[in-house]
Amino acid sequence: MPVYVGVDDTDSAQGMCTTYLVTEIIRRLNFPILYGLPRLVRLNPNIPWKTRGNGALSIILGGDAQGSSVVGEISGVPVLSSRIATGVSDSLSVVNRAVRSVVEEAAMMDADNTNPGAVVSPAPVNEALYWKAVRGIVEKEEAILFAREAGAVVNEWKNGRGVIGAASALSWRGQNSTFELITYRYRHRWGTSRDINVVDVSSLSDRFPSTFNNYDRATRHPCIYPSSPCPVLYGIRGTRPEVLPEAMKTVRSEMPERWLLFETNQATDDHISVLNGSPSLFSSYVVQGTVRSYPETVRGGHVFFEMTTHEGIILLCAAFEETKDLRGIVRGLIPGDSITVWGAFKPPAGELLNGSLNIEKISVNALARRWIKKSNPVCSVCGRKMESVGRGKGYRCRKCKQRSDMPEMTEARRTVSPGIYSPTTSSRRHLSRPAEMTVQSGVACQTVTGSQ
Repeated sequence: MPVYVGVDDTDSAQGMCTTYLVTEIIRRLNFPILYGLPRLVRLNPNIPWKTRGNGALSIILGGDAQGSSVVGEISGVPVLSSRIATGVSDSLSVVNRAVRSVVEEAAMMDADNTNPGAVVSPAPVNEALYWKAVRGIVEKEEAILFAREAGAVVNEWKNGRGVIGAASALSWRGQNSTFELITYRYRHRWGTSRDINVVDVSSLSDRFPSTFNNYDRATRHPCIYPSSPCPVLYGIRGTRPEVLPEAMKTVRSEMPERWLLFETNQATDDHISVLNGSPSLFSSYVVQGTVRSYPETVRGGHVFFEMTTHEGIILLCAAFEETKDLRGIVRGLIPGDSITVWGAFKPPAGELLNGSLNIEKISVNALARRWIKKSNPVCSVCGRKMESVGRGKGYRCRKCKQRSDMPEMTEARRTVSPGIYSPTTSSRRHLSRPAEMTVQSGVACQTVTGSQ
């Protein structure tokens, strides 16, 4: 039978990456043939105690040599994967010892917020755990219960919080997935500036249209490599796994020491659920409704407005400074506009007594009509322009004494058009599906790329 291995919370802001640690497990186990691709599973991005992108990792050992293909390379040795499962000769306990050894050697144990966990199982974990972990909050005891129901061995270090992600990674079924090829640096280069050709990065999406989130044209910022001193050189994301090794070959950079192709839940919106009743803190929702108030910009450049959901709930929506040009779209909304908002409901901050729905993506479905004064009304007797009698008192013709309550009106030109809008590439969350990948019948998809 195959053996399922999940690990999480081995990195920190100061270094390491759990995806790299997985390559070390593969190396330590003497390059077994994998069943399927290694998996990079992003969990609830709103969890306050997460480290960086809140990603957990899993691999399945026990692929068949027949029909296997190369999905990576470590120090010149190919990593093979098969879609056919056979099993492994090593026992669960042997695999578990190897996993424990790698975690204890490589994890950032000295970092205060690093609390590794590893789960080694003869079977996948119940899928219900994944959906709770990606959309809500899971307690460690609950994750351990799910893991043990699958017959797993549970390993934890320090407070063991990483067990939650490790077990959750083994519960993701991957029905809705994208892919990422990650390259890694030679150890002597860790912590130094990365040598990557930015021109090659900026043209990746043009040369390989199935890749995404490569480059932020608005800020001219490459998005495929981190700024932290971790082992990662760069990662290319895409919807077609067979394209990613070819894309890697076109990026001129320092020589990677290893690379590995992952199946992921990135850019799937799996963390989003439909709002049903009042929102819960630290969860993400898609909400349809109508703009209730004019947007207001506050100190720091954050933009707030109220919307009324179709169920009559009033929500405060926020486009924070970090969303950059998306704020320009939000500033163009007016009461009565029909919108759909994808976002995270976050705790109160400052004067936000009830929290706010922090926008990750917004669809402008239909625009309200806005009327502005064109001119004073014309006298119906003499044809002259009337004069204002005073604020709120209407108009009067000086010659004929005719009166009118309303000026001539004209429809105002709107600064926003119907469409789906995402923040610029560098401001997006790993799980958020970009606007250009979001399918919504009858609505044009647009990405905010210029200054607003």
